[in-house]
Amino acid sequence: METNREFVPKVKICGVTRIEEAQYLNEILPAYAGFVFWEKSRRNVSFAQAETICRQLDERIQRVAVTVSPKPELLRAVQDVGFDFLQVHGTLESKVLEQCQIPLWCACNLKGPKDLEQLRQHKKITGYVVDAGTAGSGRTFDWMQCSDAVKKAKATVFSGKTFILAGGLNPNNVAEAIALFSPDVVDVSSGVEGVQGKEKDLMGEFVCAVETAKPSRKKE
Repeated sequence: METNREFVPKVKICGVTRIEEAQYLNEILPAYAGFVFWEKSRRNVSFAQAETICRQLDERIQRVAVTVSPKPELLRAVQDVGFDFLQVHGTLESKVLEQCQIPLWCACNLKGPKDLEQLRQHKKITGYVVDAGTAGSGRTFDWMQCSDAVKKAKATVFSGKTFILAGGLNPNNVAEAIALFSPDVVDVSSGVEGVQGKEKDLMGEFVCAVETAKPSRKKE
């Protein structure tokens, strides 16, 4: 099946924890690989671990540091390691915003449509991650209930920014998500995991589902 590549969302594989996963990613070549720096997450890695894995990654894959309410000290470590993007869940402190020298993605854990109205806007924020109400839960937010609010945000808050759709995506539902929301990036973690972590076959299935999906409409 031929696909109009112009409108295919990019893929972010998040929660990378093993060198083996870097090898899988090099075969699949998603646009982004996410590394979680949050002690409460089972996918949490140290900066030493992340550096080791990143050295194995194809240079075409951009590195995203996923954080929760980061302090300036954490931002400095992220930038020193050489990450390409900072993704922030929770509170985005003014000092972090001021000192950030790499593209910044602001995440919204969407429990209901009104949560999108609370998103912080700033010229340094280059993208918005719309995630499930509980990050890392492996569940989607209520797509039907929040559909109109997300579409409204695309025309306002997200305008000129990167719209990253996350939360419970997997090879079986990502095509439906693309049809509903036409995101710029689809972000998957638990949806491509097995017992030991990310699985190459599941990641391949996810990428294939993305490449053959049809967006709701062409992007402007």
